[in-house]
Amino acid sequence: MEGDDNENELQKVLEAGKRKKGSGPKGGQRGTVKGPRSDYLQITPDTPGYKLVQVVFEHAVSKGVSLSELAEHLGIAASTLSHLKTGRRLASSLGREVVEKLAEWLNYPVLAVLILAEQVQLEDFYSPRNDLDRAIERALTFMADDPEWGGMMPKDLVGASTHMKLWAVWMYERATKTRLIPGGIDYLDLLKAMEDFRAEHPASS
Repeated sequence: MEGDDNENELQKVLEAGKRKKGSGPKGGQRGTVKGPRSDYLQITPDTPGYKLVQVVFEHAVSKGVSLSELAEHLGIAASTLSHLKTGRRLASSLGREVVEKLAEWLNYPVLAVLILAEQVQLEDFYSPRNDLDRAIERALTFMADDPEWGGMMPKDLVGASTHMKLWAVWMYERATKTRLIPGGIDYLDLLKAMEDFRAEHPASS
């Protein structure tokens, strides 16, 4: 049962950024905005932490929560949310307290929120002793030779950033249950290890 919960949590991260289509106004109606919408974000996807901002505002829309109501629920200033929408404040610079409040409201693991905020990178899951670039290139070669997956591998992945390459390798590993890069910590394994540790060593009240 715990494995299913962890898989659902990971799926939330993987699905982040995918915009859901709404029904929209009907019959010539102008329509009203019932809550903060990512359609009105004044930041672009290349803004650090964009995915977290998008997820937060799309979740608010689905719940019919206004910006002021969301701010009150989170116990933060409405200006903080407004600045996230406009880019005056970056999700990648949010403090731990705000991150934890967002995680609780979204029902995401704190680690997932940190990842969406781009405060944690995939590279952070691997030991700095690894020659990560060389390991990634070997993994990409293995993927390209895979008779089932190689034909679908984008040609421009070779010239992509290290983070993009690592993400592709990470997805392949999860899909095929094959470990291509040693020395790394799996996201779900890490969550389970943290939960097991807290269960064995509960914080004193």
